[in-house]
Amino acid sequence: MKYAVYPFKRYKKIRYYVRFEDEYGNPKTLSTGINCSLNADKQTRSKAKDKAEQAGIEKVLNYFKEQLEVQTNGNQAMVLSDYLEEYYYPRVRTNCAESTLVSYKGALNHFTRICSNRPLDGYKRSDINKYKLHRYDKEGIRKTTINIELRSIKTAFTWAYKNDFLDNNPYKGLGFLFDVKSKKREFKKSEVKRLLKHTEGKMIGLVIRLAYFTGMRIGEMSALTWGEVDLDNRRIAIPAHVTKTAEDRMIPLGDKAFNIVNILNSVLKSKMKNNTKIYNNRRKEDCFLLQKERGHGQYARRSIQQKFRRVMNDAGLPKELSFHCLRHSFATHVLENGGDLYKVSKILGHSTPMVTSLFYDHTEALNFRETANLI
Repeated sequence: MKYAVYPFKRYKKIRYYVRFEDEYGNPKTLSTGINCSLNADKQTRSKAKDKAEQAGIEKVLNYFKEQLEVQTNGNQAMVLSDYLEEYYYPRVRTNCAESTLVSYKGALNHFTRICSNRPLDGYKRSDINKYKLHRYDKEGIRKTTINIELRSIKTAFTWAYKNDFLDNNPYKGLGFLFDVKSKKREFKKSEVKRLLKHTEGKMIGLVIRLAYFTGMRIGEMSALTWGEVDLDNRRIAIPAHVTKTAEDRMIPLGDKAFNIVNILNSVLKSKMKNNTKIYNNRRKEDCFLLQKERGHGQYARRSIQQKFRRVMNDAGLPKELSFHCLRHSFATHVLENGGDLYKVSKILGHSTPMVTSLFYDHTEALNFRETANLI
């Protein structure tokens, strides 16, 4: 058991404290109750230090004895892992998309790995900083990724506090995020034109166009089957289990988007006709809207991302532009062309138009010049 007694100057006195690591490996400091005058001679200070050493040992031993008794008597607060599995994850599973649950679990698994699995009330504000620096300095994780993880961790503790699993939220109001450059910029119209021209006639080009013409997320597009596509009414019904908000959403197909869906339909018909063995007893409604170029398998998100990055590099477009920026570009360009904020909000699946305006208040359409000119 490692511990150390050290002096601390306070109010013309020297007070002695003992510092040690608790059962979770976190530093803990306790007063020994021993002190002496700041002006005391060397002999008096030496005696006080000896007393503090003895008192310090007793403080440490009593601390661990009390912790053992709490655990033995079963009075210890619920540990983080039990809280997550029994209460928090079921709540997330009910209210959020499966991808969100996976993201939350990943962040909290890392948190318990780095900061240990302990009672909920045993975590401190310093644990967040420990986690943040460990992920960045020792594991080399990107700042943006760590920020997402930290938000997930804070959300779990906030929900625990609101539902009486905690008396105090250790991370309430804590400014712990890394400062990172925003990656939410949209494609300039010239950049979109360049990208579409570079991907003309390619499968990834169809995927890019569908994202840009509809504002759908990559995960939503990848998970869609033809059973959710209504060609007669020119719309796509995105089911709740693939949306970020875990709510159904209807995507209208404008002329350009409808043309892309028709091309994908023709591709599927051709594949079903020429590959009867593969598509034997397979209904069109069960086939993915976006398929691998070979076979009937799902055009997975990772594959889309890799191909997107490859064509972006080939086209010489900025690396800061991600596939998700196509979604931002859809919203920004529609609003700049005079689109209605409420309708754009509904297509994007935002909870309210206010959320949309927070992301796109830089567009000319949100300056409301035309409304001001009505006076």
